[in-house]
Amino acid sequence: MRDAASWALPDIDWGTPLDAAGTSQRERPGTEPLVTWPPTEFDTTATDCFRQGDQIWIWQPLVGAVRFSLYERRLSAFIWPGADAAWFRQVVTRSWLPAIYPLWGRQVLHASAVMCKAIAATVAFTGPTHAGKSTTAFGMSRRAGWRLLGDDTLAFSISPDRAAAQGAAVQLHPIPNESRLRPASAGFYGVSDADAEQTLEWPGGNPRLRAVYVLEGDDTLVRTAAFERLRAADSLPLLLQQAYALSFGMPKYNQQLMKDYLALSAAVPIFRLRYRRSFDVADELFAQVEAHLAAEAGVTCTTIP
Repeated sequence: MRDAASWALPDIDWGTPLDAAGTSQRERPGTEPLVTWPPTEFDTTATDCFRQGDQIWIWQPLVGAVRFSLYERRLSAFIWPGADAAWFRQVVTRSWLPAIYPLWGRQVLHASAVMCKAIAATVAFTGPTHAGKSTTAFGMSRRAGWRLLGDDTLAFSISPDRAAAQGAAVQLHPIPNESRLRPASAGFYGVSDADAEQTLEWPGGNPRLRAVYVLEGDDTLVRTAAFERLRAADSLPLLLQQAYALSFGMPKYNQQLMKDYLALSAAVPIFRLRYRRSFDVADELFAQVEAHLAAEAGVTCTTIP
């Protein structure tokens, strides 16, 4: 599947709610446990990942489950009886699917991204939860010539056929995506609750990743922003901290994950961006990012005539 030239969005079959047998699926004989994810700040139950024959399950009590194969980009999704349907869809598309993508040959970086519409140059902002990825990308998308490409997830692969000519080229791929602003950010931008969440459509053409910024918000920073070009050896561990993976107990796929992120760190300039965490300097921050992109990554975004 890694050699496929095209990559379409996976098919998701939103099936019927789990029945009594389904809610005890992980107890079936022959089940091979893979990993258990602890509850996040938004959850009350842990999530189990396990294999049954050629099928892999992700299963969370009170939320639901998905079933998929390593050989076909298709999910069967089953909501837990009585669970909130909107929340279940969000969990599947924003949390579980990004962890499944690497098993289908596409890595997913925990990042938000913008694209210059005129030249398809893409810039990603990565970092841990609450680093400011969505707010920064949304603010950049409001500047002339830019559009929002992805919020919280950016799927990519490495194209080996370009390695001899220009290094391992990074190809970007669609993944179900919705932009979501936190209330404080939505209020600053004057965005209504209805507009704070919107589905992002994948653009035509071939977006190319030109730079990645690792965000570090600092309330005490005197200046607006400080930029630092990172060596591959320094950027790799930072990128791996933001890599989606189902389980580190699957050597074949995790070896490929390491190779792909190593190629990413070598092929694309990675910068540390420390910035003053204040809406008062937001416009100045975005202007400095644009100036830095032009000077250090050769990206000057102009509007389409």
